[in-house]
Amino acid sequence: MIGKDTRPSLGTAPNEGRPIVWSIAASDSGGGAGIQADNLTIQDLGGHACNIITATTAQNSIQITSLVASSIQMLAAQLDCLRVDMPPKAIKIGVMANAQQVQFISQWLADNLTLLEKSLGQSIPVIWDPVMITSTGHMLTESDTAPTVTDYLQLAKQVTLITPNFKEFTHLTQTEMLPEQEELWQNQLQLMVQQLATNVLLTGGDHAKQQATDWLFSHDIEHTSLDHQQQLIGFSHNKILSSNNHGTGCTFSSAIATTVALGHPLLDAICIAKAYVNQGLISGYAVGQGAGVLARIGWPNKLDDFPEIILPQYNRLYSKQDLSFKALKTPIKIYPVTQSLTVLEQVLRSGALTVQLRIKDTTDLIQLEQDIQQAIRLGRQYQAQVFINDHWQLAIKHGAFGVHLGQEDLLQADLQQISSAGLALGLSSHGYFEMLLVQQTEPSYLAIGHIFPTPTKSMPSQPQGLLKLSRYCRLLKEKLPLVAIGGIDANNLALVHATGVNDAAVVRAIEQADDPGMAWQSLQNQWQSYL
Repeated sequence: MIGKDTRPSLGTAPNEGRPIVWSIAASDSGGGAGIQADNLTIQDLGGHACNIITATTAQNSIQITSLVASSIQMLAAQLDCLRVDMPPKAIKIGVMANAQQVQFISQWLADNLTLLEKSLGQSIPVIWDPVMITSTGHMLTESDTAPTVTDYLQLAKQVTLITPNFKEFTHLTQTEMLPEQEELWQNQLQLMVQQLATNVLLTGGDHAKQQATDWLFSHDIEHTSLDHQQQLIGFSHNKILSSNNHGTGCTFSSAIATTVALGHPLLDAICIAKAYVNQGLISGYAVGQGAGVLARIGWPNKLDDFPEIILPQYNRLYSKQDLSFKALKTPIKIYPVTQSLTVLEQVLRSGALTVQLRIKDTTDLIQLEQDIQQAIRLGRQYQAQVFINDHWQLAIKHGAFGVHLGQEDLLQADLQQISSAGLALGLSSHGYFEMLLVQQTEPSYLAIGHIFPTPTKSMPSQPQGLLKLSRYCRLLKEKLPLVAIGGIDANNLALVHATGVNDAAVVRAIEQADDPGMAWQSLQNQWQSYL
């Protein structure tokens, strides 16, 4: 099937290890939205769907003719029954049929979510798609008991992410505004996040003309750099014109819930979900006289389906300046990363053609500059590609082959100076969001990590693992060289190579070896044997 990852050695078997995702939503008898869309999406992306049905609807592709709300007793029975035996890794909330349901679910989460998280030993993200009116204008709540804004906002305080479209956003903020009034809605978005202490993603597909941009203002996101939080972030893609768009919002929010359940941080989950919806729109199909439905074709692996990342706070990164970084002269293969000049010289003497000097101790600036000068001299002596980590000004000053920057350093560095100096540029990334962000600058290579647990460096991100690495390679390998890093040694090198990554960086396996030069040579020979 198109888009499916069929490498069982890199993950679990097809029906094992599926995280449980609860969908609290209404049933759509037409099969395009609601519980049905959620179930298809959750299953397609690798989760197991459990249903808490808020209402039963009679609907087709043209209209909704009837809606019957589930009783509070039935909602409680469904939630409590699942809580005992099938606790969730994530929860998606969609349509709620009346004020009593909104109030009950809000209180149930307040009473039970923390206890569930303690029993599982991890947080349980809750993704709420505040569906109130269908795209065809039909109300999805009982008119005589419709929830108030106060009801909705009380629920919002219990969730991780809200995904309103523009109409829903104006209703929740009680503000009259238009999409083109950017300063007004951005201020309202930030205010809403601050008041509710949650993350809000304002979706843009319903009013977009050419670019469908979703705008996130984040409050607090687990396993994510602080430099990518508490600011406005755009996820933009050319609008896909399709009449097969029924259930787009349901699919998007349930895709986010599933991917966070699979261990992706929220920013990554949004990127994956947007790509999933885009490919579903492109391959959607009609089943009745009205709007058709999205196709489910597996994990998204085409770069064209993924969004462009916009960071207005750092807009100089994307100011259409003419950036061009030196290309690698030779493939990297095994990439030694060291803080020691002694180790650096030993691996160069053994034949390494690419090395990185990573000095984190900057208490003695004179010694730091001398060490960088010596590393660059050694690189010239051995005709090797020596990259200087972080200290891009000194790398430029002394004519290094290249500089390597982490995500935080990238936001502060002057890329134009690095480009004008003719240096190569290597960048670090820790998941979909960061990869999409930095590949827009077209670096000389992209490092992906950390693949395995490592004590070398304290990271906010979690270990990526082999399955994620294989998916990253399918997405970006044709665009630029990819280097895996983090906990890599002789024992797992074959598994790393099997993902399709171009090269592998090693730190402890070289620095802690009795003979670093021989250790590098052994790993290089091992890598070569897989080619």
